[in-house]
Amino acid sequence: MSRGKAESWLKIGLFGALLTLFGDCMIGAAKFPDGAKMIEGYFAIALDMPAWRPILGGLIGFVGICLEFPALMTICPLIREHMPRGGSFYKFSMYVYLALGGGAVHLPCGVLLWIYKAVAEASGAEVGRDIATRYLLCFLLPAAVVFGVFFIGASVVQFIAFAKGRTPFPKWYCVFNLLIGKAVFNAVRRLGNTALYNGIGTSNMSLGAIIMFTALLLSWKKYVGDRDYER
Repeated sequence: MSRGKAESWLKIGLFGALLTLFGDCMIGAAKFPDGAKMIEGYFAIALDMPAWRPILGGLIGFVGICLEFPALMTICPLIREHMPRGGSFYKFSMYVYLALGGGAVHLPCGVLLWIYKAVAEASGAEVGRDIATRYLLCFLLPAAVVFGVFFIGASVVQFIAFAKGRTPFPKWYCVFNLLIGKAVFNAVRRLGNTALYNGIGTSNMSLGAIIMFTALLLSWKKYVGDRDYER
């Protein structure tokens, strides 16, 4: 992996993260009813938004997450040089990210809202809630759990590698981490119940990816230089 290839992959990933951000906002950028919890809030806004929004948002996010994969893989050889087992686990986890992140987690989030809206309009809100909840528990949740295990594990490995100086980047670059970005941007929901805050909360991972890819892209030449790494 040369510097040119790494920078190209990071640019692809950055474009993908921007696409995912757009898809996330199409799904979740809306004001929830006062006092509504997370799932209830999403079900409520699904009734008010046109059906194309969760469909298009889910599909755009699916494509965006697939495009994030090359950028995420640029981190693998940096970790593997001094943490071989950690690097191998990170690499495998990124393939899980590619396999499940878009098609089994993000797209089904849009499908969940579409199912609820379609069934609720045809047979009533209670039936819609029942069908959507069963879809959530039987399909979306199991895939999200598997995805979450490897996502969290890879994020922890990445944080340790950067924090302990096992990569060419400064130790403080450990803050550029998808898990940290997810936690920070999801916490924005606590600032209030508005379309902006809910959109940011829904887009927590895509915003974290945008920041991480941008930080690596702008500083790769400075800290890694022209050194080549084995993928």
